[in-house]
Amino acid sequence: MSSPRDTPFTKTNSKSIYGKTPLESWVGTVVAYDSQKEQIEGGWGWRYKVRIMGDNTNTDQITDQQLSYAYVLLPTTAGSGGAYKMRSVRISQGDFVYGVRGGGAGAPTMILGVFPRTAAQSSGDGNFKNLSGFYGSLGSPNKTLSGEFNEQKGPNTPGVTALDPKEQNLSNRPDPSPLLETVGVDPKDDTTIDNLETTLTPHTKPEDTPWKEGDSINKKQVLYILKNWDKDKKDPDEFYIRAMINAAFAQNIFTSASLVDTAVRKVTSGGSGLDVIQILFPPKIPVVSS
Repeated sequence: MSSPRDTPFTKTNSKSIYGKTPLESWVGTVVAYDSQKEQIEGGWGWRYKVRIMGDNTNTDQITDQQLSYAYVLLPTTAGSGGAYKMRSVRISQGDFVYGVRGGGAGAPTMILGVFPRTAAQSSGDGNFKNLSGFYGSLGSPNKTLSGEFNEQKGPNTPGVTALDPKEQNLSNRPDPSPLLETVGVDPKDDTTIDNLETTLTPHTKPEDTPWKEGDSINKKQVLYILKNWDKDKKDPDEFYIRAMINAAFAQNIFTSASLVDTAVRKVTSGGSGLDVIQILFPPKIPVVSS
């Protein structure tokens, strides 16, 4: 298992005190995750094996497994993990990174940033070839975006045609008429809509609307049916009431499975509609300010 010993920070001597030895900049490529599985899947800190230009060449015989780890230095906005303040590092295999090292022999190599990939970037070959960032559970590249790059223009979303804001006008913008029709407004009607809020408020069924299995239901309907349920006359019968409660649960009117189960058992054991209401709609506990 990889450990802090592989990236020493506190092993100081007369030649490795920070500030005494000038820092050196470097650039390099994060190698394939297959060669650093132990670290990627459960290692110590945020570290990646990097093939550094100058230390390594495009044709040398040093394998990815033989390379050393570089430690990622996070910005203050990412958090250390203290008080659960944290953000994940977004470095992928094949990324070109920049960092520093210094502090004498054995001091750690640190990653400070990542160069954004470009749309014109080619895969290349040799030890520094570009790899896809997709690995493991991420699967393989899909068609969500037009490519693995991050530049000012950005990748395109397939099926969506971007239009420069300067080119937008009344003649080429999408026709909003279908959207108006979905809220019951006739796009051909030139009259002013005075009751806009009422017009755009989604229609809901009245509480006394009869419910049958397979229909949608709302909270007011549930309350109305339970308040008017005559269990002695079996009007409606308990099978209907149980089906109604389960339908309301399926529509997320009730989100607690245990609460719904308690209510159904109350129906089966002879409880009244008011008993079930007490379970499904418990009274709110008043908050007393100190």
